Amino acid sequence: MKAFTGAMHIVAKGLSAEIAEVYDSNPFSKLLDVGGASGTYSIAFLRKNPKMKAIIFDLKGVIPIALERLQEEGLIDRVELAAGDFYQDELPTGCDLALLSAIIHQNSIEQNVNLFLKIHRALEPGGVILIRDHIMDESRTNPPAGAVFALNMLVNTRGGDTYTFSEVKEALEKAGFKDIRLLRTGEKMDGLVEGHKPALDSI
Repeated sequence: MKAFTGAMHIVAKGLSAEIAEVYDSNPFSKLLDVGGASGTYSIAFLRKNPKMKAIIFDLKGVIPIALERLQEEGLIDRVELAAGDFYQDELPTGCDLALLSAIIHQNSIEQNVNLFLKIHRALEPGGVILIRDHIMDESRTNPPAGAVFALNMLVNTRGGDTYTFSEVKEALEKAGFKDIRLLRTGEKMDGLVEGHKPALDSI
């Protein structure tokens, strides 16, 4: 697990900095990094937004790896580490931005709706969910890397796939999110989708 998580950190380090650069996180004060592994994306967002704090939620065995990485980066004082399984457990509360980075492709639509519901419950009113993944066009052939990755998910997961924006949007709407937007498409699993939990005065 440590070797795999370390390899994923190296692979994702450049893209995480790019995503943190293009996405305006200034309005947010606390990030919930769901399945955040060793904290690669949390680190990038915290470096971009010095006012932000974060909670990394991942499996119990991953937490010590994240702790070590955050100590090396000098960011441990701005991050809480929470152990759990997002398929089984509720998520930590008190955050206004939730990140799902390279998660939805391993799930079926039903699993994603259930996860989106948990995030909706956990987020503060007016909070935002940000999804990074392959976002396919309606032909399901572009980006080509996403089409190939869908075959990988077919072989290696029970229900995973790569999804179109309309499929992601419908799943988010089922979970109660509004104002859902496709912010970015790309070739390297760098598509971004944003959804909003209504503020209390608009519910």
